Amino acid sequence: MFVSKLKTLGAAALLTTISAVGATAADVSSDIYEAGDIPVTVNLSGVQIADGPIYISLQKREQYRGMAGHGAVLKLATPGNMTAVVNVSEPGDYSVSVWHDMNDDKVFGLSESYRPTEGWGASGAIPTTRVPTFDDVKITVESFGTTVNVPLVYPS
Repeated sequence: MFVSKLKTLGAAALLTTISAVGATAADVSSDIYEAGDIPVTVNLSGVQIADGPIYISLQKREQYRGMAGHGAVLKLATPGNMTAVVNVSEPGDYSVSVWHDMNDDKVFGLSESYRPTEGWGASGAIPTTRVPTFDDVKITVESFGTTVNVPLVYPS
């Protein structure tokens, strides 16, 4: 997940190939990460309106919480539900992490007690009492692709 690095490094190194429902080429950035041809459809729910982009990152176990992997940036957030397709290079287990940079400052906002101050989400079962591990959030991508639902959580 991107949280461990973003506070100091920003979002620029986060996220590859994507097509988004309702997005145009100007709305999507796909020049940062590895290319692939296995589609992973990411259904986002609970998206709130804000000026900043939404970052989607898919990572294998050895990449988890680092700066490598597959991903995309949705430049425009649409309230409600959004769908994006991120292409990965091989089947296997991946984590899916999502961050809505609501104030568009390219820094994942955390409070003094390290609670997120921006929208975020992840695949799998996210524990509420500790930092998630790869096994908590992993999904399996088959050679033909897969679909994952990621509800976004926003601070109150």
